[in-house]
Amino acid sequence: MELFDASCKVAIEASLNSALLKTILSKTILLKTILLLLLALCLASSASAKYSLEKAETNIIVNASGITHVEELVSYAFDGDHIDIHRELKVLPGDSIRNVKGRCSEKACKLRFESIPEGYRLIGKLPDPTPEKLTLFISYDYYGAVKFHRDVSEFSYRLWGGEWEKPLKSFKGNVILPVKSESKIQYWTHPVAYTQEANIENNVISLRTGEISSTQWYEVRAVFPRIASSGFSPVKVDDTGGLENVLATEYVYQQKNLILNSLYRKTFLFALLVLIFPLIIYYIYGREQKIDYEIIAETEVPDNSKPAVVNAIVMGKMGIPTIDGFTATVMDLVNRGYISLRNLKPEELVSLYTPESDSSNTSESDSSHNPESDPFQKPELNSSHNPGSDSSQIPESGSKDFMVELLNNEIYSEAEGSLSELEDFEKDVLYLLKIHAPERKISWKKLEKELQSGKSFYQFLTSWNKKVQAYTAFDDYFQFTGNIYMYWFARTILMASIVYYILISGFFPTKAFPLASKINVMTSLIGIFGFVIIRCSGMFIKIFGHWTPEGSLYYKQCDNFKKYLTDLSALKEHSPESIETWDSYLVYAISLGISKELLQNMSLIVPSEQLRESRFYPISSSYIISERSCENASSSSCFGDINRE
Repeated sequence: MELFDASCKVAIEASLNSALLKTILSKTILLKTILLLLLALCLASSASAKYSLEKAETNIIVNASGITHVEELVSYAFDGDHIDIHRELKVLPGDSIRNVKGRCSEKACKLRFESIPEGYRLIGKLPDPTPEKLTLFISYDYYGAVKFHRDVSEFSYRLWGGEWEKPLKSFKGNVILPVKSESKIQYWTHPVAYTQEANIENNVISLRTGEISSTQWYEVRAVFPRIASSGFSPVKVDDTGGLENVLATEYVYQQKNLILNSLYRKTFLFALLVLIFPLIIYYIYGREQKIDYEIIAETEVPDNSKPAVVNAIVMGKMGIPTIDGFTATVMDLVNRGYISLRNLKPEELVSLYTPESDSSNTSESDSSHNPESDPFQKPELNSSHNPGSDSSQIPESGSKDFMVELLNNEIYSEAEGSLSELEDFEKDVLYLLKIHAPERKISWKKLEKELQSGKSFYQFLTSWNKKVQAYTAFDDYFQFTGNIYMYWFARTILMASIVYYILISGFFPTKAFPLASKINVMTSLIGIFGFVIIRCSGMFIKIFGHWTPEGSLYYKQCDNFKKYLTDLSALKEHSPESIETWDSYLVYAISLGISKELLQNMSLIVPSEQLRESRFYPISSSYIISERSCENASSSSCFGDINRE
């Protein structure tokens, strides 16, 4: 009893300690969660707070000694709470700023000034709540904006800096120069694309712009008669001739602007051509030609075509068959007597599906071999062509596995007349089966498993598809001229866009030529358009190409034959008399991706006695059994997708 009590105490203490530890951990996690939520809330609040730059104005007076007095105002509009505002006054090497003063409208902020290597930083602390509108006023003296040349004086100043992270909606500027006559003044603005209005009256240059993009600058440059140097050291003195150099520089800039404007118009027109060109190609090469064809119930495929050919033309891509084409070829060999199908014998079930042989795969058995599974399930290849998945498991009751038997080894001899009747791609299928059935027999599920177990089947299928494509002669059925033109057009505009983008960026920096950024945007869109056309060329085959009259007739006949096979009333009205015709229908139904629908119709039309004579009875019988077992359930739960693409 004492031992029991002691053990109970130990257990209770351990439980309490464990509970205490969990409580502490829970509180720690809760505290961290609360802190993270508060941090996220602060970040969200900061992110939600926005501001805009409504307008700015700069008034400059240049005195006779070359000292530049600057007065600025910047109007803000706030949405949400803000802590402060910043304004940096930066100078060029050799220049300086003095007598800095500042204030906010209605004393809405408290300003302080900090010295930085490039000049000064103004920080204005905002009240709580933040006012909706605020204007910042700054004045200072700038030394170094005027350069004294031997023949002229030159004034160059950045009216709006490039450090702003928001665009400026409008800007006004006035520059007063130390001369009396406007005829002696020449001036330029950069980038000229921002200037909406510029005029000069007496000695005052007045400027107005529209919106100036974020991180973009705006400057003015002027030359006027030389004024005597005061000898003040911060004022730049250059005894060389300056007017000629200034005029040459501005001429180059103006010429570049003219070239850029011309390029912008041409780029815009070319972008329109890029959009119109596909429409032209479609109009010339993509429209389908009208043919005389009376829509009737087709009861057979045109020209007695091979199932793989029907699949390649109707279901495939550019004459390349889908995996259904391969399966249909196997079943066509069954229908023609080169292969036979039969139900598995009890002893074969035991040998093929023992827990020891498939223990590694039992986790997938429920999903792979239920009564709704596909009797024509093909080896599946995903988009990356990885055939390594495994779906062959122990079958449950109603599983649609069956034995595939090769009739005799002699059919593989080239001397045999029966083999010579086959096309190369059909012979390849027989040789593939022979490799996987050394004893001349193999179950369908085991064959599927072996084909999925390595990359050899994907390599076989790639080669096999090419042979079917060559045999199909798809060019006789479909005209690809429009697709070829669109492909090379897309490649051309993609390469041209890349080269053009590099050249524009190199010769026309976007800071000095904002119009270049618009050209680059259009160029990028043109390049993206070309890239999409190239990458998605398969999606546009039937848009820019068209069926030939022979191909259009063939496609319509196959399409109506497909409708016939899935139309129960049409099958009842024009029902095949022999089971051999039904077998042939089933082969083509596989190639057209409608085997499930045809099996459903067969189960309702073909008598059971006649079905037993079918070469595909092991398939159709198990399918009908599973259908009847689900006759009281919904069709969506009873029938899986027999044809998978």
